[in-house]
Amino acid sequence: MWAAQEVQRRLEANPLGWIRWLPVQDRYLRSRHRFRLFRAGNQSVGKTTAGLADLAMDAMGVHPYGRNSPLPVGRAEREYWLLCASWSQSVNIQTKLHALLPPGRLHPDTEFDPVRGYRGRNPAVRLRHEDGTYSIIKIKTTRQGTLDLAGAGICGALFDEVPTSQGVYSEVVKRVQSAGGWVSVCATMVGAPVDWLRDLAETVLEDGSHALDDIHTRLTADQLIPIGCTAPLRLGDGTVCDEAWIRRIEAETPPHEREVRIHGGWEIRFMDRFFSAFISDPAAPNTHVAERMPKGPATIVLGIDHGSRPGAQTAVLMAVEEPTQARPYPRIYILDEYVDESGNAIPEQDAAAILSMLRRHGLKWGMIDFAGGDIPHMQGQPRQKSNRDLIAQIGKQLNIPHKQLRPQIATIKRGKGKGGATRDYRLRWLYHQMVRDGGFTVSPRCTHIIESLDRYASANDEWSHAVDAICYGLDRHAFRTVAR
Repeated sequence: MWAAQEVQRRLEANPLGWIRWLPVQDRYLRSRHRFRLFRAGNQSVGKTTAGLADLAMDAMGVHPYGRNSPLPVGRAEREYWLLCASWSQSVNIQTKLHALLPPGRLHPDTEFDPVRGYRGRNPAVRLRHEDGTYSIIKIKTTRQGTLDLAGAGICGALFDEVPTSQGVYSEVVKRVQSAGGWVSVCATMVGAPVDWLRDLAETVLEDGSHALDDIHTRLTADQLIPIGCTAPLRLGDGTVCDEAWIRRIEAETPPHEREVRIHGGWEIRFMDRFFSAFISDPAAPNTHVAERMPKGPATIVLGIDHGSRPGAQTAVLMAVEEPTQARPYPRIYILDEYVDESGNAIPEQDAAAILSMLRRHGLKWGMIDFAGGDIPHMQGQPRQKSNRDLIAQIGKQLNIPHKQLRPQIATIKRGKGKGGATRDYRLRWLYHQMVRDGGFTVSPRCTHIIESLDRYASANDEWSHAVDAICYGLDRHAFRTVAR
């Protein structure tokens, strides 16, 4: 008992001293290059942890590989920057940083809130340096596109993201020049253009070094064994991160994203077909096309995509078995579809077709649990389509004031947490359901949806409307806002 308590005490007193680094993390920490890129897939080899540890050890003057910045002349403390995509994202990064810091090194005025991060109008953490002076790590975001250049130079900066532009990166490089400081980018190559980063990594300087030290590895089993160990990492639930685990997460990732999101590659490679996991042959043993129905209680949802071209206005009726403790993912059953094949239907006709679709399944509007639709299409024009127009016509045909109808049709592309990458997330989430056993089924009557899932390649093609309608109807499930 005493020994376990002593181990816990030592761990809390110096969390950094107990980390067994993976091979690629060790390469990053040992690099003496002033400008470094740690390029890896999502949630795989701990690029953020290595970047934060490197930053913290420099700020405390305890870096094991000599990256300990001197105190700038005329300054009372060293200054570092931790740059994140947004304030909401930064709280998670701040939490990871705080977990790595020895409590005895924190300045007495430093306060940390698990919900809000480091306290203060301008979040920062002060750390006692080995020589008794202090360093300050300021938390900043790059969402505004430019950074405040006032003040003296800084000793180091860590981007936990792809910088939003080369201009932002260049501004930070200027800030470290006077102090001879460093800049690191620890990121997966998504979220912003990366061609300029690749150019820097491939640019050879006069001394034979590169303008940016590109530290990268593909995700392989040997890269998941910490230095000095013989067994690979394990996840919090005990899952072994071995070759079988890598193959499994590859299977759950759309093929065109695997090179970047799993292996840290430079570019997303588009294939001819996004939903490669979708099996449309009814005779295939693992087909997704079958007349299956939920075996127990299910949520009924409706998804609607608006458009005025042939085949664009689409409504999809679905039933969803909610996740359970034994099955922590939903089961999705696509029951029926409405498609305006002419492109000339007005909201009155769309409403009539949707109500007819519900009646085919013995359903009334009030039996729907959730309805989600697109933002207005051609707003203000004679061919306008919108959720408001549609619900008004549904109410009229049911002889019920439309404001009293439940559910209303939620407009999906808006709301907290629904940023520019939301569409990509929804598509990946839908792909994951197709991979899971029994997670996704389409009725053979839904011929347009089947063809769309077979042929969908990008957001701009004619097959995107059915896919978007599915995603709008499943929005609350994808973002986990349905009570389990």
